[in-house]
Amino acid sequence: MPDRGEVWWGPAPFKSSAARPWLVVSDERHPFSHAECLALALTTREYAEGITVPDEAWTEGGADVQSYVSPWFVTTIKLRELEDQQGTLAPELVTRAVEALHGYAPATVG
Repeated sequence: MPDRGEVWWGPAPFKSSAARPWLVVSDERHPFSHAECLALALTTREYAEGITVPDEAWTEGGADVQSYVSPWFVTTIKLRELEDQQGTLAPELVTRAVEALHGYAPATVG
């Protein structure tokens, strides 16, 4: 299983290209972690709600262009669909992205 914080290229639903980068946010507690992971999309488009990925947030690898995490764009990806690892992001940025995701899917109503 990819580790939390790793960025991998995988399927690109709603996009004309064949692949897009995904930030893995789940860990071994994810059901079926041997076969799939929970991930947030990365994009090169800047949205007010997106989370900027500064160069220093890459602890391994990196991006040639400015990237943003889209915390509202979440999916489960089969590990067999992940192609190449782009790098790894700092735990603080991953935590911030997951906290933003929780804002779109709060634990309580109201």
